Formats: sequence, structure tokens, C-alpha cells
Amino acid sequence: MDVEELNVFELMLIGCSAGLGSVVRYLFSKLNGQFLKVGFPLGTYLVNIIGCLLIGWLFMKFGTQTESYKIFATGFCGGLTTFSTFNFELFDLIEHKNFRLFSRYFLLSYGLGFLALLVGMMLAK
Repeated sequence: MDVEELNVFELMLIGCSAGLGSVVRYLFSKLNGQFLKVGFPLGTYLVNIIGCLLIGWLFMKFGTQTESYKIFATGFCGGLTTFSTFNFELFDLIEHKNFRLFSRYFLLSYGLGFLALLVGMMLAK
């Protein structure tokens, strides 16, 4: 992509919608911690599932190349959760019958992601 092709207004809309998604995620986590006290990270779980629902709906409604998709899926859902994008990418690999890459991406993302989390925590100590 050429830098001249970037639409600055579109980038600003994506950034603003990502900020809004982040605020919604924060509010869901506060709801979980302050009101529900269930021990299970329900707020994070809910935003991940909602994000997956939204990104699936947005894809079917708008396709991936529209301004609406970019603003709401990349922006809002990206701010809300990266889990939704991850699951859409997994779907895309299955849709293109790339089962080997699907398996690798799934296992490496969860396995190495969790391991990286643990290593980061150890490094911080």
C-alpha cells in the first residue's frame, strides 16, 4: 500500500471506533469485577463472544473492503477484542480449505500466546 493511498479521515474514524470498543471492553470488565463477582472472567468472555458475533455479521453485511467494515470490524471490534479478528482469520483459513495452516495458527496462537504471557510475567518479576 502506498502512503498516498491512505485515507486520513478513514484512519481517524477507525481510531475513534477502536477507542470506543476499548471503553466498552473496560466497562464490561468493571461490570464483572464490581457487580457479578463470579470468579470467571465473564466480562472478557462476553466481549470476545460479542466481538465474534459482530465481526461475522459485519463481514456478511458489508464484505471486508468497505469503509463500514473497516471502521466497525477493524476499529470497534479491534478495540473491543482481537479475539474476533483471530476467529475470523481462522474461519477464512477453513473457508479456503487450508486446514494445515488453520491448525498451526490455532495451536500456536493459543499455545505460544499463553507461554508468552507466562514468560512476560516471569520477566517482570
